[in-house]
Amino acid sequence: MSNNSIGVVTGDIVGSQKIKSENYDSMLHTLESTLAMLKAHYNMSFETYRGDAFQCIFDNPIEAIKSAIIIRLALKAVSPSFDVRQSIGIGEVTSRRLDIKTSTGEAFTLSGKGLDTIKGNLITVATNNSSFQVKVGLLTKFLDNLLSDLTIIQSETLLRYVTSEDKSHAALAASLGKTRSNITKLLLASRYQLVDEYLSHIAACYEEEFAHV
Repeated sequence: MSNNSIGVVTGDIVGSQKIKSENYDSMLHTLESTLAMLKAHYNMSFETYRGDAFQCIFDNPIEAIKSAIIIRLALKAVSPSFDVRQSIGIGEVTSRRLDIKTSTGEAFTLSGKGLDTIKGNLITVATNNSSFQVKVGLLTKFLDNLLSDLTIIQSETLLRYVTSEDKSHAALAASLGKTRSNITKLLLASRYQLVDEYLSHIAACYEEEFAHV
């Protein structure tokens, strides 16, 4: 991509102060292991702080959006399940430091403000490109609603689908120890095709609005 835009994900765990101490370690382990997995897979860096908040920087903004979905699914897939608020800011970076919290730029400002004003939703995308924002804003609200309705087992299955290279139902069934027909039913219930279409549409919109800036 020919522009200088990056993706910044700022997030915090919903109702973290009410999580029982015996479940808090599970939440933290799930969050940190998922972030570590994303770091190994994408060109990204992250920091966690306060025990319930995090910030990630992605060179590719579309990977930032996909990763926000992965983070949410991972936290919803454990028992007991957890949920997370996330704001993805897409824009330029002014100063990128090792200490992510002290980095500055449009993407960081948008991500932080987005989280502060996310009321009623748990995932949002914020940019200063009004055309892109119009194209993705409402769709992201629908995505948020879709993810909110998922059960633990649906979240686990959709997470495996999104993160697996071999997305065949047979391979997913083998990896999850379930029958192929069961996996198909779970994927259909999780509306996996809509998640695929959302990510494809977002990538196309980004290419159209940002790639030649």
